[in-house]
Parts: sequence; structure tokens; C-alpha cells
Amino acid sequence: MAYSIPDCFMIAFAAGLIFAVVYEILRIIRVMFPFQVVTFVCDIVFFVIAAGAVTKLSLSLGNYIRIYTVLGFGAGIFTYITTLGRLLNIVENAVAGAVRSALSAVFRFFGRIFGRLFGAIAHVWAGVFGEINKICLSAEKKLRKPLQNKVKIVYNKESRKVHTRGSETGHVIKAQVIRSNNAKKKAQHT
Repeated sequence: MAYSIPDCFMIAFAAGLIFAVVYEILRIIRVMFPFQVVTFVCDIVFFVIAAGAVTKLSLSLGNYIRIYTVLGFGAGIFTYITTLGRLLNIVENAVAGAVRSALSAVFRFFGRIFGRLFGAIAHVWAGVFGEINKICLSAEKKLRKPLQNKVKIVYNKESRKVHTRGSETGHVIKAQVIRSNNAKKKAQHT
């Protein structure tokens, strides 16, 4: 059966109005979960489903995709969003706010219960974990050898003990140690 151009446009317009229900469902999901990722995924899903619906509708109306079918479908969705969709948007936001506040009250209630439960468990086990922490810290202190200050004067006492003869017997050799990248570069060039 062949449809005229105005018939195809009006059928696509009606399909767009009906298809706007899919947009409402995805908008409810976006309002309930106000994250950018959710919005992105919902938009992609809507446009993919809409493209499939327009293609199927166009092919069923005349065996090929026509621009007035696409425009009629878009006009139907636009009409729904700017009329009934605005009213539903206000209602959805109010309901979503009430649901969010109710859910946050429930989560706070269970959070307090779990907080007290795990607080009691932590209090009981605090002594055990404190002892474990002391053991770990003492083992770490044994392994740690702190670096000396960059400008500290180092005394060469080892050479006094090893060499008992010569001019070093009564003297202590002093050296100023400076650790920096510039000192390493100077030592490499000389």
C-alpha cells in the first residue's frame, strides 16, 4: 500500500509522540541517577533505538528512508518534550527528590547501625591490632637507616682504628659531604 507524503509525515509524527515514552523512561533513569556517565549512556541508547525505529518505520511505509519521515518522527518527539514532557519533568523531579531523601534517610539509618556494629568490633580488636602495629613498626625501624644531613661534617673514625701508624694517628680527618646533583656532576668532570 502506498502512502502519500502527508500521510507518512503524520504517521511518523504519531510514532514520534508515542516513542517519546522511551525518552521519558530514560529521563526517569537520568533523574534517579544524576551522573554524567548515566546521562551519556541513556542518550546513546535513546538515539540508537530512535534510529532503529525511524528506519523500520520508513521502510514499512515505502521501502526506503525519506526525509519527511525522519522530520515527522523528530517533530513528534519535540512536540511531546515541549508540551506534556515539561509537565512530567516537574513531577519527575519532585518525585525523584522525595525518593532521594527517603533513600538517604534509610541509608543513614543502616549506616548508623553498621557503624555501631563495626565500631564495637573495632573496639574489641583494637588491642590486637595495636600489638600487630607495634610489631610492624619495630621491624620497620630496624630496617630503616636514615640518611645523614646533606651538610653534616663526617668524621673518619674508621681510618684511625685501621691505620695506627703514620700521620693519621693523632688526627681526625674531617670531610664535608654535600649530596646533590651538582656535586656529582662536578666530581665526574674533574
